[in-house]
Amino acid sequence: MVRQRSAKPLFAGSIPAVASIPTPSNFAFVPTVESHGWYRLAPFRWSGEEQLLRRPEVLGGRLRELEIRGGKGVLEVRGAEDSPELRRRMSRMFQLGVDTSEFVMLTRNSPAHAWVEAGGFGRLLCGSTLFEDVVKIILTTNVTWSQTVRMAELLVGKCGRGGAFPLPEEVARFTAEELQRDCRLGYRAKSIHQLARGMAEGSIDLDAISDPGQATEELYASYRQLPGIGPYGSAHLLAMDGRHDFIAVDTEFRRFVRERYHKGRRVGDRAMLRHYAKWGRWKYLAYWSELWSS
Repeated sequence: MVRQRSAKPLFAGSIPAVASIPTPSNFAFVPTVESHGWYRLAPFRWSGEEQLLRRPEVLGGRLRELEIRGGKGVLEVRGAEDSPELRRRMSRMFQLGVDTSEFVMLTRNSPAHAWVEAGGFGRLLCGSTLFEDVVKIILTTNVTWSQTVRMAELLVGKCGRGGAFPLPEEVARFTAEELQRDCRLGYRAKSIHQLARGMAEGSIDLDAISDPGQATEELYASYRQLPGIGPYGSAHLLAMDGRHDFIAVDTEFRRFVRERYHKGRRVGDRAMLRHYAKWGRWKYLAYWSELWSS
C-alpha cells in the first residue's frame, strides 16, 4: 500500500497570533514611532520602508518576536495573543492613554505649529517598561548619539533574554565593573547597576515613584531620586508620562533655541525657556515639535 503524501507544505506551521489594539482618534503610527531617537535603540528595529516596528518582548514568561504596524483605528501586533499584559505594554509604548487634544487645539493658533494636527504629531515612543526608559535616558547623558546606540545594543545583548530588553534582575546579576567593561557604559554603569539592584532587591519601587496621582512637580522630584537621573532626565521621564510642563534642557535645546530665536547669540537658559512659557503644560512638546519639524 502506498502512503499518500500530505498536501500540507513542509514549512507550514501554526498561524501567528495577531492582536488588534484600539488607538485614539488622533493617533498616527509613523509620527509616534519617529518622534525621537528611541526607535533606533535596541531592542527596537524600525523599517521605514515597510512602516513596521519589530522588537522581541517577554510576555507571560515567553519570548515573543513582535511585529507592530499601524492600522485604521488600531495597532496590529503580530506575534502575540491579545492580553492585558500586551495591551498595557503597547499603551505605554505608544502613549495611547495620553490625551493630546488640548495641545493640538493650541497649535491651531500658531503658524509655526500648524502642521502638527495634520501630521499626527504629539505622542512620544517609549519603552515597554519604565525601567527601560530610565536606563535609556541614563545612556543619553554626556555622550554622543552613536555611543548611546552602541551602549544600548551591548546592554541588551549581554543581559537581555533573546534580544529583549533586560529585566532589572537580569542586569543586577552582573557587577557594575562587568557592565562598564562589556557594554562600554563608562560611569553610567554604576547608576544603571544601582537602579537594577535596587529594583531587584525591592529598595527601589518604580511603581510608587511614578505614581500618577502625584502633581507634576511632585513627580518631577520623585524621578530625581533615581540613580543617574537629574533635571534633564526627570523632564524627559515626565514627557514619557505625557506631562510636558518641564523642558529637558541640554546642549541640543540650547543650540536649537539660540539658532531659531537669537541668531546664534549666547543667552541664558531662563531667556531660552521664556519662549515656551505661553504653552503652559505643553512646553516640552511645543519645543520638541519645532525641533522635530526642523
